[in-house]
Amino acid sequence: MIGTQRARATVTVDLGAIEDNVARLRHAAGPAEVWTVVKADGYGHGAAAVGRAAMRAGARRLCVATWEEARALREELGDVPVLVMGPLAPGEEAQVAGVDVAVSSVEGFARLQAGARAPLGVHVKVDTGMGRWGMSAGDALRVAEQLDADGGLRPAGLMSHLAVADTDADFTCGQVERFAEVAASFPPCPRHLANSAATLRFPEARFDAVRCGIATYGLSPFEAHPDADGLTPALRMETHVAAVRLLGPGESSGYGRRFVATEPTWIGLAPAGYADGVPRVLSGRADVLVGGRRRRIAATVSMDQLTFVIGANCDVEQGDTVTLIGRDGDERILAEEWARLAGTINYEIVTSLAPRPRRVEHVVAGP
Repeated sequence: MIGTQRARATVTVDLGAIEDNVARLRHAAGPAEVWTVVKADGYGHGAAAVGRAAMRAGARRLCVATWEEARALREELGDVPVLVMGPLAPGEEAQVAGVDVAVSSVEGFARLQAGARAPLGVHVKVDTGMGRWGMSAGDALRVAEQLDADGGLRPAGLMSHLAVADTDADFTCGQVERFAEVAASFPPCPRHLANSAATLRFPEARFDAVRCGIATYGLSPFEAHPDADGLTPALRMETHVAAVRLLGPGESSGYGRRFVATEPTWIGLAPAGYADGVPRVLSGRADVLVGGRRRRIAATVSMDQLTFVIGANCDVEQGDTVTLIGRDGDERILAEEWARLAGTINYEIVTSLAPRPRRVEHVVAGP
């Protein structure tokens, strides 16, 4: 592979795994529809490709955060059902067409009434305990009275957002109860509350539809191993060995001399760093996989490269694949492992993988 042009770091997304995860979520959701959340470019996996795979697997709607995301998605996928979950920016009301929109405040609904130029399905968002976007129960019911099933703004959904479905059953059950109280007085339309965690753990939260994001990508909503919930990680990130070198005792590598050899030690250099989404905090703490073996990241992760320990004997060659996230032989590094070491969550890990030329390739991996 020496002499062949290679991407510095490549993300591969297995669309077959996406379909498997959607099927798993459909089974968990029972009669409720599965709506797939593809905001933030499909959590870094590619919104259009993931959305297409999810719809093939039986998802009934795609959910995004902004009108800009919705417009880009429909340009790629055509006439697919899309819900814009975040509030529209002032002035966007006149632009929005062909999608459903969420309204989370009386003021936002008034702007929509005044500015909408096309018929729209409206999903009224009620705050049941998240404490961010969302109306009071009373405001939500008053807004519902102004929707017209045959008019320009029709009731298309009642929604809320769970705050701690992954960690606090009592608070979650309280949110479900508050939502059910509003739903009992709301005009007929889909009720949707459950996220990935609630879809997998709280049958009473599923209502008519569930909105699944993180689990779609084979990532655990519980900061656990995805296998525990039958999920298959879809994302693989790899780079390659750009060079190997031998350090003598007392010689160091990288900024801050974080790694100092105490004996003759081979190290490998790989052209991926924090500009590619490898958190700097993983320096000296996380592993990479080369030749099916774990190798500790040694020196400080820099913007464009990292260094890993090979050892006293060099069994690594220039051009070898370096797996950052994914499987190599019997070993596997999960996004959850990075998240634990970095003191964050798997969501942040995958959405922080920065674009570089020729970075993302979508495949459907066979058996």
